[in-house]
Amino acid sequence: MPMLNAGPTLVTGNTTQFSIWSSLAQSSMLHRDSDRTHIAWDIETTGFGWDDEITVSGFWFPNAHAELIVNTDEQSLDTDSFENHLQDISNGVSITVTARDDEQGLLDAMQQLRFNRIDEEYNRLVAYNADNWKGGFDLPFLRTRCVHHNTKWVFGNLEFADLFDPTKKRLNTTQTFYGKGTDINSLTGAHAILFTEVEEVPTETTNDNTEHPWYRKQPYDPFVTSGSASACYRRGDFLPVL
Repeated sequence: MPMLNAGPTLVTGNTTQFSIWSSLAQSSMLHRDSDRTHIAWDIETTGFGWDDEITVSGFWFPNAHAELIVNTDEQSLDTDSFENHLQDISNGVSITVTARDDEQGLLDAMQQLRFNRIDEEYNRLVAYNADNWKGGFDLPFLRTRCVHHNTKWVFGNLEFADLFDPTKKRLNTTQTFYGKGTDINSLTGAHAILFTEVEEVPTETTNDNTEHPWYRKQPYDPFVTSGSASACYRRGDFLPVL
């Protein structure tokens, strides 16, 4: 399993995705014997460019606790109010919201979380399309931002497992219908057939089609595009981004 050396929306939508990653990581295919266990991680950003910034860094711990670190861009954020609201709409999931004025502060808070909790209890990070043979998104983005701020790499010596390749290529997620097969190999589709009581998963989940009724019942992302999420953040409307 690779080590994370420098040389790698979040609650209303993404605590659900965090729990999906956690379920897949605990499967016999991905699990490795260890005296500690894994946490799931994801980020939100202002865009995809080298000069864009991380807006939220989220961690999901196996005991159903989420840690959300928010770059407020020097705007106000009532963390207590946000925590209470997010817990109410997330079926009682324990949530900690940490606000920092800028991206440097967010990276420092990630370092502090790593020191205070992750090093003591966990030694494996899991994510989806964060770092793989094609490049991934989250870890390359984070590397660039650490270099930009001349900040020590926050995930040094952590084990890492990316669920993109196993979900896409290492699981049998074929659904047959009248002799025809469709590969439901999206993250949510794979989770549905592996870990939930469903007789049939719509083939539209192959592409995470949010217009399908199955997704309207189980919304994973309140935004149609990444640009709309970024615009919401820039207005200081942080709650939907979380």
